Amino acid sequence: MPLWLLGTIVVVGLAAIWLIMRVYGFDRPLVLTHDIAAEEFATDNPGLVPEDIHLAKSGQSALIHAGGSTYVLWVMGQDVATHNVARARVSEAGTGLTLRLPDFAAPSVTLTLTEDEKARWKPMIEEAA
Repeated sequence: MPLWLLGTIVVVGLAAIWLIMRVYGFDRPLVLTHDIAAEEFATDNPGLVPEDIHLAKSGQSALIHAGGSTYVLWVMGQDVATHNVARARVSEAGTGLTLRLPDFAAPSVTLTLTEDEKARWKPMIEEAA
């Protein structure tokens, strides 16, 4: 196969993938609502039922109390990650809070929060840690 033909196939294929992702909205991050946060939490933590959910105004993170523990949930594209905040170290960042987690797969995350949310979430996380 000539190189120019292979190059054309690759470029057209990548353009088609990009177009499909744009048309169907797969390029936009998931926005959390109360129901979506509860459903995603239940998926990641079978057997636990959320008792209290605090959603960030940005729709990109949530603080969830369940089973006597506190969990943080944050959006990564169209998926979410959930971690127990036990043993997490929290510090203020310009856009919110940074959590340093004892997990080599997700060592830290910066949550985008308003000033009011930072003031409410930081003590809850520190208390749980």
